[in-house]
Amino acid sequence: MNKHQTNYIKDLLLPCLVFSVVTGILSAVLITLFKLAAQEVISVSGQVYKLARLEPIGLPILILGAAAVGLAASFLVKNAKNCRGGGIPTTIAAIRGIAYFKWIKSVVVLPISALLTFLGGVPLGTEGPCVQMGAAIGDGTVSLLGGKRYAGWRRYMMTGGAASGFAMVTGAPVTAILFSIEELHRGFSPLVISVVSVSVLVCHIISRLLSLLGIGTGAMFHLQELEVLPLSELYLPLIIGLVCGLGAVAFTGSYKAVDRFMRHKLGKLSINIKFPIIFACVALIGYFASEIMGTGHHLVQELLSARGVWYALLITLLARAIIMMISNTSGITGGIFLPTLAFGALMGALCGECFVALGIMEQSHYPLMVVLGMVSFLGASSRIPVTAAVFAMEALGGLSNLPAMIIAVTVSFFMVEMSGIGDFTDTVISTKEKHINANKEQYTIEVALTATKGSFAVGKELGDILLPAACVVLSKEQAAVNEGKHAIGEGDVLTVRYRTCDPIATAEELEALVGEQSEEVRSIMRPTK
Repeated sequence: MNKHQTNYIKDLLLPCLVFSVVTGILSAVLITLFKLAAQEVISVSGQVYKLARLEPIGLPILILGAAAVGLAASFLVKNAKNCRGGGIPTTIAAIRGIAYFKWIKSVVVLPISALLTFLGGVPLGTEGPCVQMGAAIGDGTVSLLGGKRYAGWRRYMMTGGAASGFAMVTGAPVTAILFSIEELHRGFSPLVISVVSVSVLVCHIISRLLSLLGIGTGAMFHLQELEVLPLSELYLPLIIGLVCGLGAVAFTGSYKAVDRFMRHKLGKLSINIKFPIIFACVALIGYFASEIMGTGHHLVQELLSARGVWYALLITLLARAIIMMISNTSGITGGIFLPTLAFGALMGALCGECFVALGIMEQSHYPLMVVLGMVSFLGASSRIPVTAAVFAMEALGGLSNLPAMIIAVTVSFFMVEMSGIGDFTDTVISTKEKHINANKEQYTIEVALTATKGSFAVGKELGDILLPAACVVLSKEQAAVNEGKHAIGEGDVLTVRYRTCDPIATAEELEALVGEQSEEVRSIMRPTK
């Protein structure tokens, strides 16, 4: 075995396999425990609301209790800022190098904060915390097992852990791999795919083994086999795509308006006040309308099983959207993926009600309309049409209705593209970035970095290097011994330019990739005022 093969195994193959396997195992175990705890807490929350409705005195007690839960949640979030808001946007921001979070708090504090959200009935989901926990587990795996030598693997393992968390919550491992490409990175990298595939596969195997032992949470949704939509009725998915596309545009625009209102009008109000008020309002609304509260899972399951009343569906859609936006922009811990599916399900159900009432569709196709609404709204709002279509086939039984799925997702996606409005996830990430970098000075730095011996970058293609946000490689100057090679070699000089509000953190991340630099270069990377 020559030196090149030895280095390939030691610096690439072995870390990739070891870190990915450990990340997959830990993600499966810890996220399963969290999901089981979440199920119990959601059940307890439902029982509390039922008991409160039995006596008139139950309402004021419920509101006071919800406010107390909100106050407890505010103290947790105040001391762990990376636990604020949706878990998926937070994870994407960290993986793309836009923001940084401490993995210990995301593994320990985040689940507790999320459980308080579920106890209060706030309409946020479990999938966001699961994805963020997975990313934190991947980060922690590298930190504990690799140390500084393997720090360059950090964001790769965060991606593997995040995809594992997504697979755990959806029961869709193939979708999780596509999710890492289309949503987390918005790009393709062979190394990322390798890491994610191993992590997700190991996580899926461990979760199945846990299920055999009676320790599991089952499929995301339970639904009967969907009837195949006749070719003569393929215009119905087109209509749903149009409706959900317009809904996604309105949803993203409304979120921006709510965010501006919360920042400009209530920005100075402490979360120790905002959280109790929001939790109390949710309790008041949930006391009279239980379908408006909660993660949205029960609502989707009901829509898949039986038809609803059109005006009740419309009221539920509007009420859940407003409460979810206020809760998310305020920083309450919880996911927005499942609520997004619930919005799509409600739109699909409304369309289905219209189709049945007009006599242009058999009632037996109603569940299919709900599924079409879910995937088309998901694909349009987050700009992940491929992930949405595969999710429909893998987790929602949509394979037999593949043409209908493709039509609905494609139409809704193009509706959003034509509108020119940004996607919902990037809107949330942009809001987070503004909040994190508020009142911070931005630096533009251009520096020549030398790849040192044993660094992460050596032996890898430029496309496999996850650079910090807003960082571009201007040129690559090869050392004489590396001329003609595509991969980065020891001694190669990469001239990069980047913008950052945290030059120290960015410098540490770059040195984790290319190795420690000279004092002269480090002084450029760490400017002083």
